[in-house]
Amino acid sequence: MSPGIHYSPINITLGRRFKSTSETIADLSESISEVQTQLPSVDQMTDTTAKIVDQASHSIGELSNHIGYLNSIGLAQTWHWPADIIQHALEYVHVYTGLPWWGTICTVTVLVRLLMFPIYLKSSDMIAKNSKIKPQLDKITKQLMNTTDLAEGQKIALKRRKLLSDNGIKNRWLAAPMLQLPIAIGFFNALRSMANFPVDGFTNQGIAWFNDLSMTDPYFGLQIITASVLMSFSRLGGETGAQQFSGPMKRFFIILPLVSIPATMKLSSAVVLYFAVNGTFSVLQTLLLRNKWFRKKMNIADVVQHSPDPTKINNGIFAAIRENMNTVRKRAEKRRLVKEEEERVHELIKKKRSNERIKIIRRSDLKN
Repeated sequence: MSPGIHYSPINITLGRRFKSTSETIADLSESISEVQTQLPSVDQMTDTTAKIVDQASHSIGELSNHIGYLNSIGLAQTWHWPADIIQHALEYVHVYTGLPWWGTICTVTVLVRLLMFPIYLKSSDMIAKNSKIKPQLDKITKQLMNTTDLAEGQKIALKRRKLLSDNGIKNRWLAAPMLQLPIAIGFFNALRSMANFPVDGFTNQGIAWFNDLSMTDPYFGLQIITASVLMSFSRLGGETGAQQFSGPMKRFFIILPLVSIPATMKLSSAVVLYFAVNGTFSVLQTLLLRNKWFRKKMNIADVVQHSPDPTKINNGIFAAIRENMNTVRKRAEKRRLVKEEEERVHELIKKKRSNERIKIIRRSDLKN
């Protein structure tokens, strides 16, 4: 620095502050252009947003593509509870097949029904054989309901058992379709829990109008499909294709599916999808089991249709229920009276025995 020149901070500041207007505008223009070059354009921002949304949509469902995911979120905890077993099956099929959740639900439902099909074959054969001796069975059952004597009831029951045995009928196969009940409850609880969480992928792996399996069907299409197939299979003779429903029972099974529509309208699409697929399989199974060619090939007995009893008045299902309840009540009353009479006779015998005097005779008395 020259000895004769002095620089003051004030002078420097003033020099910077009072630049010319042209220089200031040039600096601002340069800054604005620099910001514009660094900021992305509107098209670039739109493309970036679309990519992020697309990646996010694809990432939904990735977590559930691994075995053990359901267990990690508190589902599928055991191997003995029906709902947990169904959840394990759903997870294995979903992971190893790569199917979306709607396809997984359909696949597992069909696989379970195929595993149970041999049981329905045997049950259909038993029901058909049972139809041949229905008049005799009805007569024996009526006798059994009217009797109040225990010994007589055992004789009638033995007669009924012999009739079934002679015709090759085993009662356990008649009740075999009831196995579907715990399985259906297991599916219901499993899918409801998965939808309530919801499981990863349930929100975007539906199909058609119900893309979100965790939500209710917005158009009630699944409910209508379920009601239609249930109505059809009940009119065709149940899942065995051999059951003979009376007129009131047929009307009941027609009304019941219609009632199911409002009853299931609050359920998730995943649950109602199971109902629809299961019901559709039931209709197809019923049509197959009603086919005469198939029954002959599988050595299944033909169903014998009996004409209704003209002396029997058909007052409807509720009247039949009331009649059965009255019969059971009368039978219980008769048994109570018989039991009271037996107890009264027993008390009289006991009292008579207690009043009898037993005289003890000694040998010395006999000698005298």
